[in-house]
Amino acid sequence: MARQSSFLKLEGTIGDVTFYKGRTGFKARQKGGVSKKRIQNDPRFKRTRENLQEFSRAASAAKFLKDSFREIALKSSDGTLHNRLYSMATKVIYSDSVSNRGERKFELGNLQLLRDFQFSNKATIENTLYVQPASIESTDQVTLTIPAFVPATFLRTVEKTTHFNISWIRASINFVDKSYSSESVSSGEIPIGIEENPELVLNLPKPATPDTHHFYAIALEYLQMLENGSQYQMYDLLQNPAKIMVVS
Repeated sequence: MARQSSFLKLEGTIGDVTFYKGRTGFKARQKGGVSKKRIQNDPRFKRTRENLQEFSRAASAAKFLKDSFREIALKSSDGTLHNRLYSMATKVIYSDSVSNRGERKFELGNLQLLRDFQFSNKATIENTLYVQPASIESTDQVTLTIPAFVPATFLRTVEKTTHFNISWIRASINFVDKSYSSESVSSGEIPIGIEENPELVLNLPKPATPDTHHFYAIALEYLQMLENGSQYQMYDLLQNPAKIMVVS
């Protein structure tokens, strides 16, 4: 790849050379590579076609996970969420030991690989909440339990925040029909003070829906309550952690 050193900042194509503006300046590259038609039909590119099919399924699965957890994605993300979900979805597809290469599917892989997935690497549940949440799964529901704690002591301090909220969110996804739904319950606004907050128990049902997988995530959001009683959401995506705890 060439970099333009001239004062003339070209953009566009001249002959077989394309000029464009990149993040580090104006650059130039020569046309080339293998044609799309050859990749689609040449027997020598069979492995490439297999990889492309599985990469496409991984991208689709990552999008469904992100969309179904939109409530979290809007409030907890470090800018790498989609790429990390895509990487994890690829690993799940590669773990499908039933299908042939190129035909492996996300829903047939080891979905438990998504357990403990952090929606933000900057703010994790572990470096924000210094007590250990627990999940209990039964035949018809999944329960999140957080022991009693003093927020001013066992919650990471974030400037200008006065309250926090903990949510328990379920994303139910049918990767075959490409459909999804979500449901959540919340602790409500809890003051960040020296008074002990009692044990928190949040329940969500586990629907018996054919071909549907359920993902349960804990999310913590910082808030600021103003003197007039109004609530201000701190839309600093690097401060609000969330993590998948249960895959069912």
